[in-house]
Amino acid sequence: MNTATLITSTSPTRQSFRRLACVALFCILGTAQSWAGSSERSITVSFRDLDLSTLAGATTLYQRIQTAAKQVCSRSGGDPIEQMGWKACYRRATTEAVGKVNNPLLTAVHSGRTPEITAMLSK
Repeated sequence: MNTATLITSTSPTRQSFRRLACVALFCILGTAQSWAGSSERSITVSFRDLDLSTLAGATTLYQRIQTAAKQVCSRSGGDPIEQMGWKACYRRATTEAVGKVNNPLLTAVHSGRTPEITAMLSK
């Protein structure tokens, strides 16, 4: 398999919690927060052209995953609560996509522990 699909989903419980949080914020601040529409979005990331046994290939795929995660999570504004939600979505999407690919070198790039970095830290 040479593709990974990034999916974000919001469970009904999480949606209910978000609605409740929005109502609470509306009552406290007097303004309503708008939350992004669809509860699930996905982007397929192809890596047929990459050699994942090399650091260059794994790094290129990780950059593609990051770009796709930014699109899937669609940053909505500068509000601190929205930013926290975006960051959580982005981290979850990248981690899930890396897990689906199931490649040790890609996982190392994601965790910041590539063989080259590990060798530099041990010196």
